[in-house]
Order: sequence, then structure tokens, then C-alpha cells
Amino acid sequence: MKRICLVTHTQATHSVNGQVGGWFDSELTEPGRAQAARLGEKIKAHGFELEKLQVYSSDLKRAVQTTEALVAGLALDVRYDARLREMSFGRHEGMDQAAHEAIMQPVSSTGERLDHRICDGAESRREFAARIVACVQEIMQQPGDALIVTHGFAATFVIAAFQQIDIESMGYIAFKVNPGSVSILEADDLFQNRAVCLLNG
Repeated sequence: MKRICLVTHTQATHSVNGQVGGWFDSELTEPGRAQAARLGEKIKAHGFELEKLQVYSSDLKRAVQTTEALVAGLALDVRYDARLREMSFGRHEGMDQAAHEAIMQPVSSTGERLDHRICDGAESRREFAARIVACVQEIMQQPGDALIVTHGFAATFVIAAFQQIDIESMGYIAFKVNPGSVSILEADDLFQNRAVCLLNG
């Protein structure tokens, strides 16, 4: 059986400052740092041995800082991967959230969802999904259990990729997860099913 502990970064400055996130490279707040320091115990409570995990993280600062808090004092080789970043919001990254919401186009006028861009320079769902799928496929090919540290919306696509949902079926998919959440994904050896055993814990 392969188990994945999927973690979302803890509270970041862009959220409390009312800014658009995406690839905007915000840092953890002080409460976010404290929350990250407690995540290790939360993960251990679900039966993971941190020192034995293969660790993968988004390379954005808020995810890196969460990961660093998790692996502090452990001799682990962390792989920072840009494919685990949040969806890019292009020119709107770092923008005031209210201003962004006033001018973005959340849905396409034609109803098309996978290739729609909600604002200038943003990634489409298809592009976003494709990079995460590629990353998760590589992780699944590696032996041992894994820890993945990513972002709120990105976590949805990590779960979908883990369950091998086709990208063409990802137009509407969304899982609600909070900052500092833990979700557990398990692939069993007998039936080769891929289960979401915990969501947003």
C-alpha cells in the first residue's frame, strides 16, 4: 500500500491582506508559522513516520516555509517542484482581491471550462491540471509513502490526479480544504483502488 499525506500550506500574508494569491510569493503569517510547527504531530497522529517519507513541495515561499517547519531536524531530501504551485492568476497576482473579483471572468460565456482563463495571463484549468497530473504520476512511480505540500485549489487536482481522473473530466471538480489541512490518500496493493481516506482533516 502506498499512502500520501497531502498538506496545504498554513495561513499566508496574501490571505490576511486581501490579495490574490496564485504565484504571488507571499510568506506565512506568525499564526501560520505556529500552525506549521504543529503540523508534524497532526501527521504522526495519522500513522505516518515523517522521517521515512518522500517529501515533495511547491516551490512558492509559503509552501516552502510550511515544509521547512515539518521537516525541521530531520535528514530528508525535499524536492521542491514548481508543478505543485497554485493556479497562476497572471497579471492579477498580488492584486487587491476585491478589485480582482470585480473584473475577472469566473466562467466562460460559451460554457467552456477547461481552456477558459479567468483573467489576463491566468492559467487555464487544463494547463493547471496537466502539470499537477505529470507530477503526481512521477510521485506514484516512486517507492514508499509520500508527503506533498501544496496549496488550497492545487490540492483538488492532486487528489484528482491520484485517482486518475481524466483531465477532460476536471472541468467542475473542487474539494474544499483549509490552510494547514491534512488529507490522506491510499493506494491498495490488492484491488489497486485509490481512496481518499481523509479530506481536510
